Amino acid sequence: MRVCTDLMPEEFCGYHPMERYNWEGSKRRDLHEAFNWNYDASQDPDFPDSSIPPTDMWPKDSPQFKAALCAYQTALISLARKLTRIFALALHLPENAFDDFVQRPEAGMRIIRYPEQVASRDDQTGIGSHTDVECFTIVTADSAGLEVLSKAGQWIQVAPVKGAFVVNIADCFMRQTNDFFVSTIHRVINENGKERYSAPFFWGFNRDTVLQPVPTCVSDQNPNKYPVMTAGEYYTWRTRAQKQL
Repeated sequence: MRVCTDLMPEEFCGYHPMERYNWEGSKRRDLHEAFNWNYDASQDPDFPDSSIPPTDMWPKDSPQFKAALCAYQTALISLARKLTRIFALALHLPENAFDDFVQRPEAGMRIIRYPEQVASRDDQTGIGSHTDVECFTIVTADSAGLEVLSKAGQWIQVAPVKGAFVVNIADCFMRQTNDFFVSTIHRVINENGKERYSAPFFWGFNRDTVLQPVPTCVSDQNPNKYPVMTAGEYYTWRTRAQKQL
């Protein structure tokens, strides 16, 4: 609790206690606990810079804990930069169109523990239905429990695939692409009969980036649907909203 997330109300980092949130207003609070941490420029695999102070809280006297988590995060940063270029091509933009926005990216992570759930799914979820904040999320898909909402309004269980990733579109990218890419509504209900662990990685453009619509996604017939703001302003608004629940 010395690094409880409540100590930094505008950042989604630190320890999140068990059953702290209730994102769906269920009878019981969400059955998970988590630890979040942010991007640290000194750990960047491509553009390391130790002069930029990180915004984080880590448990004291646990150097191996931090080292292991940051090593995994560093590998995912490299992967995410490659995926960002693929997304640019998919939007009929030059491959390097977003490169400047991800030199100092939003690249936070969290590790989550979901105990075995004994309550009914009508009364409790592991984590309630939500969309993520940044551009896209990378998460392993090797255990059951993740569910996504189809366009028809049905919950679909994501089948576990050992060694695979799920990539979910998140809200900042939905805003920038003017709904060409749509955020994935998802939740977790752990009915596996054992603990479930997850390590999602949240990738987005640096917080100074103005979320202007991508030129190929707007036209006179398809005008921009969203107010223009910076990624940092949107992140702060969403973080405050999530922590108030």
